[in-house]
Amino acid sequence: MLRRLPSLLAVATIVWAAGHAPAFCNEHLMAVNEIFPGTPADPNAQYVMLRMTAFNQGFVNGSFIEVQGPTGAILGRFGTFTHNMAVAGTAGCVYPACPAILIGTARAQTLFGLTLDQVVDGEAGRVALPLAGGRVCFRIATGYTDCVSYGAYTGPSTITPGANTCDTDFGTPAGALSLGFALARRQFFCPGKDSSVDFRIQFPRPVTNAGTNANVDSDNDTLIDVLDCADADPGTQYFPIETSNLLVGGPPTSVSWTSQNATTGTSTRYDVVTGSLGDLLASRDYSAASCMASAVNGSSTLDPAPNPPAGSGIYYLVRAKNNCGPGTYGDSTLAVDPRDALDSPGTIPCP
Repeated sequence: MLRRLPSLLAVATIVWAAGHAPAFCNEHLMAVNEIFPGTPADPNAQYVMLRMTAFNQGFVNGSFIEVQGPTGAILGRFGTFTHNMAVAGTAGCVYPACPAILIGTARAQTLFGLTLDQVVDGEAGRVALPLAGGRVCFRIATGYTDCVSYGAYTGPSTITPGANTCDTDFGTPAGALSLGFALARRQFFCPGKDSSVDFRIQFPRPVTNAGTNANVDSDNDTLIDVLDCADADPGTQYFPIETSNLLVGGPPTSVSWTSQNATTGTSTRYDVVTGSLGDLLASRDYSAASCMASAVNGSSTLDPAPNPPAGSGIYYLVRAKNNCGPGTYGDSTLAVDPRDALDSPGTIPCP
């Protein structure tokens, strides 16, 4: 019997390295699988999806999702599990074939038409997922289980103690969160973790513990139908929102903005209107605006008009549109917005 012990230890080591380790506890072999910060139209529709890396990991009652800021300071909890999961996976399951667990806001539940495994609205001390940079960790009573850092995160890359025998150094951060997209795991390698390698930015694909999902993508544009404003058009994805980062430069005079095409699709075009600052001051609205460029395929255009006379000026407004319809030229804080006429079908300057 003593002569057989080394070979048994060797086998056990090989099995763990391959990801088939037995479950020592009932929640610690878990990985952060997807982080979703909401859509441009609904930034409160947030979720975190976990996935078991071995079977029998459903006893999550009391465990929680910790949120850290850009420096690693703990901001609070995204949510705490108040019950165990009904589905803990079949014996021998290996990531990513083991069950998922979906925790998030009621707005996310409504957005995706799914019954989340844990809804976090109203939980004491709950914080939202920070967009620009941070770290999200799954924690249990004995310590940290798994983390992912992203964006402008400069805090520690390690965890102490680790609640399993996986790598406790998560390397460099993945890309920053972006509304409409999920930070999704593309690989799980227990002995060596690196957030920038293990995760990528993609459209969300949530799955509940029971395996239910709404991840049908009829036009194969990678945005699922429940979010896609044109299910049969691969060139159209989210509905356009207000354009951002409008800049004027030159000479010659150029107008530029941040493209929405990565979110709204390749069918997206842009309308640019312009007018005199003197007219705007006199009328207090944009009734005298004219169309400078319609359906621009890109994120900049040139103004062919000469420069205004000394002491006067001109303004520019831009809106995005795709095959689902037009976005908006923007909104002010006024109850009756002076830009409303620009977005009205009967008075829009650009066709």
